[in-house]
Amino acid sequence: MAEIANDLTKKDLDELLKPTLDAEGTKLKDFSVRYLTKPGDNYGSTMLAVDVNLTPGPRTLPLVAKMLPKSAALQEEFQVEKSVRKEIDMYLLVRPALERIQKEYNVPGDKYLDVLPLCYGARISSKGDSGPVDATSVILQENLKAKGFETGDRLTGLNLEHCKLVVDKLARFHATTVSIKLKKPEEFKKTVLRAATDLIMTEDELNGVKPLENIPEYETMNERINTAILKSWELFAKINSEPPREPFATIAHLDLWTNNIMFQYESSSSKVSPKTLRFIDFQITQYDSPVRDLLFFLYTSAHLDVLSEHYDYLTRLYYDSFVDSLRMLDCETSPFSFDEFLKEIEYASSVEFVHIAFMLPFITISSEDAINTADMTHEDIKSPPKYGESYIPRARKFIQDFASRNWI
Repeated sequence: MAEIANDLTKKDLDELLKPTLDAEGTKLKDFSVRYLTKPGDNYGSTMLAVDVNLTPGPRTLPLVAKMLPKSAALQEEFQVEKSVRKEIDMYLLVRPALERIQKEYNVPGDKYLDVLPLCYGARISSKGDSGPVDATSVILQENLKAKGFETGDRLTGLNLEHCKLVVDKLARFHATTVSIKLKKPEEFKKTVLRAATDLIMTEDELNGVKPLENIPEYETMNERINTAILKSWELFAKINSEPPREPFATIAHLDLWTNNIMFQYESSSSKVSPKTLRFIDFQITQYDSPVRDLLFFLYTSAHLDVLSEHYDYLTRLYYDSFVDSLRMLDCETSPFSFDEFLKEIEYASSVEFVHIAFMLPFITISSEDAINTADMTHEDIKSPPKYGESYIPRARKFIQDFASRNWI
């Protein structure tokens, strides 16, 4: 168990869970650990299911322990010194801030935003929060799978009902953080901006777009595609050196695809229409345009038929939900006109081009063909990635849409 859990011990769990267990009058009796994800489902961390048995009992507390990826190359790629701190701040600082402002303005239950999992404890390292991130870093979250939450099928994409729920909740998540910026600027600096520190982009992103050369459109559109890649890369480089675009700028998830969204249903037999969801994996959040999340989600995770038939509807739904949330939180909405929103889409399409192209091979690869993250090397990261059967149709749709809308 120690090998699987990166030396996660009973003492570690006792310390991390102490506030929760003391409040309940319980103690940790023992625990078991197993891997939570399959190859291809997660790259930036090691995900473990931790079942904590409590006494007096019998009672089991199902948790997820999120720890560093075992691959040194992935630790470097995900810049764990920043990414681990960002995610801990999301759960311990931003989540409570979102709750406070919604309660202050009496947001009704059917519009109340509750999209982050509960965090039971977290640490940068066993040496304390001031030290460097190391292999003992851990975030303990509620195990959403134990509560019936599950991810969609990343290879086929999400149907319209799933996309509607994601788009609505995503807009309200973005708008609620904007409201903190507008109504409570000092709190915004101490919470949201702490979880939105910049990461340095690496040229490995450019290696990831190489599979685009295999789609039929590349033969006739290679100049447009390559120009878009260079423009997108230049914009990426400017993000860390220039102030973000206002007034829409907020905390952007920047990795919101199928496997980072978990859905809960009314019953296990009906999976067509989810009743609620949770967003997970906040390792690369930044302060930027929220529309980057919207476009990235749609082009990595929506079923291709949904993109073809409902793109305009979903983007309008996002805007309407965004403005509705601002109004509920007593914010002036005139700076957030629909015309300004369309300008955000133009900007986000240019920035996200490389990001979407880079991620599509990883999202479409089968579990059988994916490299075990523990074995990933710098050479694996720098090499053009493999991809699965669903890559070509999804990449073609992505290129066709961006071209037809004159985004490339």
